[in-house]
Amino acid sequence: MKRHVWWLLAATGFLLLETGTAAAYGRADPALADDAQVLQEDAWDRTVSGVRFITPAGWNAETSGRRILMQVPTDDARIALLDVDAGTADQAMAKAWKLYRPAFAPTLRNSRDRPLRNGWSSIHGYTYESAEDPARILRAQLLHEGDTWVVVIIDIPATVMDRREPQVTRVLSSLRPNAYVPETLVGRQVQTLDAARIASLVRFVEDARVRLGIPGIGLGVVQDGEVKYAGGLGIREIGSDRKVDASTRFLTASITKPLTSLMLAKLVDAGKLAWDAPAAQLLPSFKVGDPALTQRLRVRHMICACSGIPAQDMEGTFSGDEMGPDDVLGVLAGIKPTARIGELYQYSNLMAVAGGYLGGHVAYPGLPLDQAYDRAMQELVFDPLGMAATTFDWNAAMQGNFASPHATTIDGDTVVADMGINRMSIVMRPDGGAWSTVDDLTRYLQMELASGLHADGHRYIGTAALQERLKGQVARGGVEQWYGMGLKTDRRLGILQVTHGGSMSGYQAEMTWLPENNAGYVLLTNADAGVELRNVLVDRFRELLFDLEPVAEAALAAMPPRIDAERKEHRATLTLPLAAETLRALAPVYTHHVLGTIRLVSEGSKTWFDAGGWRTQVASVTSGEATVLESISPGSAGFRFTVSTIEGARALVLDDGQRSYTFLEEPTGVR
Repeated sequence: MKRHVWWLLAATGFLLLETGTAAAYGRADPALADDAQVLQEDAWDRTVSGVRFITPAGWNAETSGRRILMQVPTDDARIALLDVDAGTADQAMAKAWKLYRPAFAPTLRNSRDRPLRNGWSSIHGYTYESAEDPARILRAQLLHEGDTWVVVIIDIPATVMDRREPQVTRVLSSLRPNAYVPETLVGRQVQTLDAARIASLVRFVEDARVRLGIPGIGLGVVQDGEVKYAGGLGIREIGSDRKVDASTRFLTASITKPLTSLMLAKLVDAGKLAWDAPAAQLLPSFKVGDPALTQRLRVRHMICACSGIPAQDMEGTFSGDEMGPDDVLGVLAGIKPTARIGELYQYSNLMAVAGGYLGGHVAYPGLPLDQAYDRAMQELVFDPLGMAATTFDWNAAMQGNFASPHATTIDGDTVVADMGINRMSIVMRPDGGAWSTVDDLTRYLQMELASGLHADGHRYIGTAALQERLKGQVARGGVEQWYGMGLKTDRRLGILQVTHGGSMSGYQAEMTWLPENNAGYVLLTNADAGVELRNVLVDRFRELLFDLEPVAEAALAAMPPRIDAERKEHRATLTLPLAAETLRALAPVYTHHVLGTIRLVSEGSKTWFDAGGWRTQVASVTSGEATVLESISPGSAGFRFTVSTIEGARALVLDDGQRSYTFLEEPTGVR
C-alpha cells in the first residue's frame, strides 16, 4: 500500500534519464471528449530553439513568440515554457518571469541543483511563494546546455497539483536539447550475473544499508529461470542480533497489488472472469460517487490507477483497524471522479481493494468478501507457486522470523516504528496487506519471467491473461512510463522494465524485472529509508546486467548529505515543546464523524494526538499567521492540522491535498 505523502513532492526532484516517445495507451475516453482544443493524448512539439517537449493529454497549449503556455482552464493549472537568450542563470530567470508575468514578484523560498538528465549540462530548481495566493504551488526549473536556456514555470493550485503531478513530471522529463540523442539498451548484450557480479550487487546493497541507516534488507535475484541470490543483510530489529535471511517475513505493502492482479488473471484464464466485464455486475455492492461511471467501470479499471477516481486514504488511516470490507466499499461509494477514464494517473488504494474483493467474490460467492479474497489468493496464487510463508494473517506473520518496522526521528535517529498505523492494511489487504519473504517472492518472479511457467516447466497460467496486465492503461510520471493492471511498465531505455514498489510505515519493498532480458530482483527493507535504496538499486542492477558506465555508487554517496540537509531544513521549521498559548487553544478531545476521535495527551513537555489505533507526537510549524501542528513520530510523521475555530467550537482541520477533514471539539461530558 502506498502511504499518502502529506506534503507535496517536488516533481522536479525525481526525474531520471528519459528516452523514447509516447505510446497510444492511456488516452482519454473518446465518449467523454467534449473540448476539441484539449489534447486527447500526449503530443510532442519543439520550442523556438528546438527543445523537444510533451504537452500532456487533457491540456491545451498556446505559443506566443518564445513563450509556450500549457493550461487546464477548468483547473486553473498552468505550465509555461520560456525559451530565453541569456548568459547566466540569473539573467535567464529574470527574462523568463518577465515573459510569463511582467509585474509579478513572487518570493523565492529555496533553490538547489537537480540531477542531470537528457543531455542538459545544468538543471536548477526553484520554489516560490506568492503573497496574492499562498495556496498555489509555484515552482520553476532552469535547464541549460550550450546556448540554450529553457525555464519551466509551474503555477498550479495545491489541490490540483495532487492530481496532476504525474503530468507535470512528464512535461519536465520530456525536455531535451535539439542535439540530444536518447540512450537505448536495445541490442546491448546481457551479461550473466555470475558470482562476481552478484557479489558486487550485494556489496552495493550492504553499503546502502549502512549509509542510509536501514537495519535489515532481504534481496533476491533471478536470471534465466535460476535464483542467483536469495538472502538477507543486517538485522530484523535495531538493538538485537537477529539476522535477516531469505525466509524473514516483511510487510510487502503495495507489491501485494501484482499478486492481487495475478489472482484476477487466473480467474480470467479459467474463463470465470473477463477483463472487460462490468465490475458492478460482478460485485453488486461496488459503486463510486457517480452512477454513470459505476456502470462504465470494467474489471481492468479496478486495478489500473486510471478510473478517474482519486486517492482517498484518510478514512483507512484513521479508522482502518475498525473497518470491514463493506465499510471500505462504502467510502468508495462516496468518491466522485476527478478525471475521465484513462486521463489521469491517480493511485487509488480503495479501487485496488475493491478489485481484490471482486475477484474473491467471483471465486467464492458464498463467503464474506474478506474470507473469499483470502481463500482465492491462497488457492490460486500462494499454494500453486509454493509461497508457503506468504500470509495475510498478522498474528502469524509477526511471530518468529519477521522484520520489525523502523523510521527516522526528526533528529535523524533510526528507531523502531509503531505498527498501529499499518493495521489499516488488514482490511485493505488486496491493496497492500501481504507479509512475504525473499524465498516466496523469487518464486513469483521466476513465474513472471517464464511467461506463466513454473520453475519445473509446467504451465501455471496462460500467457495472454498474464501479460494483459502489462498493457499500459494510463501514462504515469515520465516519458514511456505506464501503469497497467497492478504493474508499472517503463520503456525509457528502449527495453521493457516491469516494476512495483510498496510503502508502509517502517517498510519499503520493490520487485523489478526485465521480461525481454530474463532477469529481475526482489528488495524488502524494514525502514522508511529503504525508499532511497529503491531509487538507485535499479540503476546498479542495470549497470551489472548490461556492463554500463557506473553512476549508481556516486548517486548513493550523495544521498546521506542531501537527506541530512533536508531533514535539518525541515527540523528548523518545527517548534518543540508547544508554546503554552498553543496548548491553551487546544481542546481535550476532537471528533470527526467518519475518521473518529483525536485525544490530546500531555506527557511532560511532549504533546501527543491519540487517534485510538495509533498516536503521534506533534510540533508546531512556522506557517504564516495560522497555527499548524505537524505529527512527528517516526512512522506517522507529516500529517498537518490547522488549529481553527468554527462557529465558536475549537477545530482541527486536516488536509490531504484534495479535500479537508474537520475535527470539531467534543462537548464536555459527551464521553
